Amino acid sequence: MLSPVKRVEEQLYGYSSHVVGRILFFKVPEGSHPHREIEKVLEENDLKSAVIIGIGGFSQARLGVYSPQEKKYYEMEIRPQENKVLEVANLTGNSVRGPEGKYYTHLHATLAKAPGEVYAGHLIDAVVKPFLEVAIIELVGDFARFQTLLSHRWKS
Repeated sequence: MLSPVKRVEEQLYGYSSHVVGRILFFKVPEGSHPHREIEKVLEENDLKSAVIIGIGGFSQARLGVYSPQEKKYYEMEIRPQENKVLEVANLTGNSVRGPEGKYYTHLHATLAKAPGEVYAGHLIDAVVKPFLEVAIIELVGDFARFQTLLSHRWKS
């Protein structure tokens, strides 16, 4: 029997249970774009779904904040102070392989530009500098259910 919390989660949000498979740790090199490099590792290792975490730095980034009413992202371009980098205090997200085999990776980032000046949002794009340390945690379990929960990514 589901606990009351899990019952509410399933009714409100859907629910997909997984166990952790492989954990892949790698460094994204300077000049690379995070989404491309992460999806390359997902593809090379034939992962269907994963949780993604990371830390490091960017030479520039584009973040978005979503407006549900307008169904669009408001974008902001962030560049570091001279001779500095944007410190990636947190990179968090997930990825799922859609029915046609394409990866749908959703990342959020918290970036420090200067002491007390922090930006956060949906990571649209970035350029890595000097590197980005990433851990990909493979999710093993009911992949079809996970795909269903995230199907809005390829149906929109």
